[in-house]
Amino acid sequence: MKKVLCLGVIAYMVCLLFSNNISVFASESSEVNYAKYKPGVTVKVDPTSPTGYYATFIYEDETKEATKVELYSDTFNHFTLEDGFANPYQPKDYKAGMFPAGGNSDTTLYVNMENLGDHLWGAKVPLSSGAFVYNFRITNPDGSTTARLDDPNNPTLTNTATNISSLSSMVYVPYKSKTMGTGDFLDRSVELPRKDKKTGTVETVSYTGAADDKRGLAVYLPDGYDPNREEPYKVLYLTHGMSGDKYGNELRWMNEGAVANITDNLIADGTAEPFVVVTMNNQDFNWDYGKIEEDQFEYIMPYIEANYNVYDKPEGRAYAGLSMGGMTTNRMYFNHADEFAYFGIWSYAVTGDELNNIDTYSDLGKPSVMLGTGIWDFGLEPVKNLDKALTEKGIDHAYLEVPAAHDWETWQLLYAAFVEDHLWKADQDDNGDQNDKGNKDNKGNKGKNSDKGNTSDKAKD
Repeated sequence: MKKVLCLGVIAYMVCLLFSNNISVFASESSEVNYAKYKPGVTVKVDPTSPTGYYATFIYEDETKEATKVELYSDTFNHFTLEDGFANPYQPKDYKAGMFPAGGNSDTTLYVNMENLGDHLWGAKVPLSSGAFVYNFRITNPDGSTTARLDDPNNPTLTNTATNISSLSSMVYVPYKSKTMGTGDFLDRSVELPRKDKKTGTVETVSYTGAADDKRGLAVYLPDGYDPNREEPYKVLYLTHGMSGDKYGNELRWMNEGAVANITDNLIADGTAEPFVVVTMNNQDFNWDYGKIEEDQFEYIMPYIEANYNVYDKPEGRAYAGLSMGGMTTNRMYFNHADEFAYFGIWSYAVTGDELNNIDTYSDLGKPSVMLGTGIWDFGLEPVKNLDKALTEKGIDHAYLEVPAAHDWETWQLLYAAFVEDHLWKADQDDNGDQNDKGNKDNKGNKGKNSDKGNTSDKAKD
């Protein structure tokens, strides 16, 4: 269980100042018979919900001493294209066609939970379609607060090889067109876990790095993965972004990014071939590209190629990342365009001399490249500048903007679009039906996945 402790009255006020900008009360929703719900989170159809669904959270206070409990998430609020990012709508004010977004303290919604007795606390929140992060903050008897607590009855992903966990618990909400609308990016069923057996597995492992240190990896293996298959599986290496946590970042994409769910659904739907995804931790390198590069080519790839049935040639390898991971991916693209067949550069890119010296890099037209960003993303401009530079050089590539910010809502959409519309598809159709290299359509993946994943009336994490 991840947690951050704020000590004393002064620190408590600081925590309130910087991280409790929007606060609501559980009692603002309709009366709830919490006795019907088990600890954890339950999602049910509810005609009184503006989205058509309510997520009911029952938090079990393991300290048994909390005087106050708050449920919070930086993506529970919703936004409209017309009103922009400066005007968030709380879940109770949701209307069809709104988009979840956030990613910072100013957009974080805190819900004061109701004390149910027996150290249980309840809250009920209407949410739109897709995967959402959530955590809890408790107030202790001395007035201090403990934040970033995950749900003990719906815990975050843990690397069993290193015993380090990711940050947040996840809740998944089905799609309902009648209450959520039918526009682009509104149906996010592809992010939900499947209920059938067509699901892959996520292995958490460790390998030895350059400093003889134990380093974590997470590896997604598709449904039916065969270690002895004659043709090796293609492999995507996927990096996270800047984090306040030195370790455990190999789990972010698999947990908060819903990578396993998205990949399961697209493979089962037949829009993606079975492939392997590898996520790593680059935060403790302080984003030193030289160290990341060494780790990737000298340690990560040799470990994966020795332990899994994956391609060891460029045509079967891809590299992608978000934010600082997007910048890292950009550098991989500039310096190793001949080592990967696909690149996904999302929510940030190189700037300054690195970008201005684009003519010094070779083979940039060889791999398939997808650039992506949220429309309210602070990484938008660097990605647009890279888009412009590639266009001016006549390098075919895809560019996608999605209605979210610098947050997991953006990255879930971009990953889904990358897999569905681009990854492993550049050579499938000479007529261009699936050739993504020249796709400049900023609509991309419209979230047309209402028949995928868990679309039932109840989805418990």
